[in-house]
Amino acid sequence: MSTVEDIFLKWVFPLLGGIIGTIMFMSPMKAVLRARKERDIGSLNPVPYPAQSANAAAWIAYSYVIVPTNKSGSALLFWVNQLGLLFGIFFTVSCYGLARQKTKDRILAITLFFFFVLPLIGAIGVLTEMPNDDAQLMWGFTANGILLMYYGAPLSTIVTVVKTKNSATLNLPLCVMQFINGCLWLGYGLAVSDPFIYVPNAIGACTGGLLCFLLFIYRDKKKKVKSSDAIVGGSDASGESALSSDDKVLGDTSGDEVTTTEAAV
Repeated sequence: MSTVEDIFLKWVFPLLGGIIGTIMFMSPMKAVLRARKERDIGSLNPVPYPAQSANAAAWIAYSYVIVPTNKSGSALLFWVNQLGLLFGIFFTVSCYGLARQKTKDRILAITLFFFFVLPLIGAIGVLTEMPNDDAQLMWGFTANGILLMYYGAPLSTIVTVVKTKNSATLNLPLCVMQFINGCLWLGYGLAVSDPFIYVPNAIGACTGGLLCFLLFIYRDKKKKVKSSDAIVGGSDASGESALSSDDKVLGDTSGDEVTTTEAAV
């Protein structure tokens, strides 16, 4: 690999991927701030936010254990997921008090589950004096396991869009960002030969590409629905529609918007 290729794959790609990933982590911000101001979450579903925090925490742990073999990659993974963790906590705390009791119970259950499991996994690694290679495998599988939960939402969205032939629940900028982000981290993962990075991001890139394709082939239907003010989930002028990370990871999918799911790894 030439020096130029090395620079692009190992530095430029992950830096751009980190920037795009951070933007995607921040995408619920406008809706959450609006909910805080109005003291009403409306159709906003806060259930995904503790899972976002757990996902980021798992990748932070993974960034720690890859320091001996990939110091620069460790720093990049750490900072983008540190921001994702902070945003996830902010979104969760901001919306919890405004949610219905059923939603509060779900948020609490998810939070307790993840923050029981993650420290337990860390304790297993420390108390058993696990070799670093094994620790990388343990946290890599953990982070990817949580990530798979995220990928369930876009898959259900794809089925809905195909059945209804209606792309109104998809947000083009976020779908494009998911595709680009996945490609960038895929390239980086291949450059550093890390399957825990390139495998999930290959899936993310394919999912993002498929969503963009659905937006293209059903674009006329989307325009018609918009013109009649019949957008699924009541998307507003801010563009926070399905796949806008406001709604629906690990949550209900009855008539509300659906979220994109992307890890910044």
